Amino acid sequence: RRQRRRPDRFPPGFAQSRLESWRTNSPSVGATKTKSESKILNPFKPKPIQSLLGLAIRGNRLTASVAKRINGAVRFSSHATVDLSSSPWTDDPELAGQEIRTFLDQREIRENRCLLCLPLNIAMTVSVELPDLSDGDLQSYLELQAESEFPFGIEDFQLASAVYRAPDQSRYATLAAIPKNRIEHIQQVLQHARLRPISLVLEMAAAAGNDPQLVLDVQPDHVDLSVRCGEGFAVIRSLEGVSNFAKDGVAQDCSPLCREIRITLSQLPGNLRQNLAAAVCHSAEISSDWRQSLERELAGMGFQTTFREGQHSALEAAVKARLANQRALQFLQPKRRPFRIFAEKASSQRNVWIGGSVGTLVFLVGAVFYFQGWRLKALEREWNGMAEKVKTLETKQSKIRQFRPWYDNSAPSLQIARQLAESFPKEGSVWLKSIEIKENRQVRCAGSARDNQDRLDLISRLRAADNIRELATQSITAKQFDFKFVWDPPQRP
Repeated sequence: RRQRRRPDRFPPGFAQSRLESWRTNSPSVGATKTKSESKILNPFKPKPIQSLLGLAIRGNRLTASVAKRINGAVRFSSHATVDLSSSPWTDDPELAGQEIRTFLDQREIRENRCLLCLPLNIAMTVSVELPDLSDGDLQSYLELQAESEFPFGIEDFQLASAVYRAPDQSRYATLAAIPKNRIEHIQQVLQHARLRPISLVLEMAAAAGNDPQLVLDVQPDHVDLSVRCGEGFAVIRSLEGVSNFAKDGVAQDCSPLCREIRITLSQLPGNLRQNLAAAVCHSAEISSDWRQSLERELAGMGFQTTFREGQHSALEAAVKARLANQRALQFLQPKRRPFRIFAEKASSQRNVWIGGSVGTLVFLVGAVFYFQGWRLKALEREWNGMAEKVKTLETKQSKIRQFRPWYDNSAPSLQIARQLAESFPKEGSVWLKSIEIKENRQVRCAGSARDNQDRLDLISRLRAADNIRELATQSITAKQFDFKFVWDPPQRP
């Protein structure tokens, strides 16, 4: 049957060219493919956090902001600030948590994963120089230094550390400690607020770049001061009563703040003071006269100052760092899973040897049972292959046993002839003329002998045979004889 061909609507190579242009002009498709390929290559990698609730609590003031990751960029929304009637640090955790939950519900904030920024005034900090230690001994050394520097035992506070390297290549670490009762109290508050904290960090403004910087976070009632060096912190301080922008309509000077800055600079280790820049983060409430005065003072100290205006710069910086998986000065103790606790208990050398021996013994016993099971299965497969043949053979054998009494394949006539031949003398003195084998193995023989003694010897040998019974002579003459007997075949083995 002839088929009708449909005429081509497009020229040759049209589909390939359109596909290449579509791939070139659609970068999102390529990005989606790369993302799916990365999931296939590492399926057990935890998914990055796409949204996070940032909280900052200082005194009774609560600040909340929701961050979402959109096309690789972090965007903030739902900024809100409230003065709580109950203190989250000292009052009943249930009352404070319910008040926070009510505030979030009024703002229609549904995100339950949160990052809490702790105020600097509740943390004690100290900077120590680090000797050449391995990573395994570094934590123990920091705990010893913290126990000697802070006025309470290490079991009573939560410790966080940030290691940095000075320009002269010497290593230092800044230790920050917060009492554990405060950490546990604020965690109970968040639990009653139906929030799940994933990070507890100090509230500090971000630096502009990775160069060493003096960062000032100027707020109406306090100033947070920090000296950044790479990913570490050389100094962390919270200054109270140094940021009175205006009083009775007259602008105040910034001499108290500058005096604290000079004290801080005099305590910097190594050559960190050289080439140190300054970054000032402030809110819109700062007066222009106070800002100009601070800029002149910092210039007199040799700083090139950069001013950044932002209402929630420290909170936003902490949330962005957490979404980027940066966890400096983390005070939230990680949850220890039961398997990890068991692994730590079993990590001693003695337990390792015992566990290895027991594991080897269990493996050997399991291997023996596995080999036995494998051998049994192999025999079962072999038996299944010959089962039909064995069944047929057993059927034939049962029939043979059933009909065996009705036939005999032992040739009794030949056996009788052999027995008679063995009984007759070899020299030919006795001759057999006839032999008759009847039913029931009755035999009759007739013959002649040269003399009577030869005939008697023949009869004696026949009587002594085991298979001959009831031997009787019929007619005997001088040289003729006639006798009969019953033949008993030999027993089967």
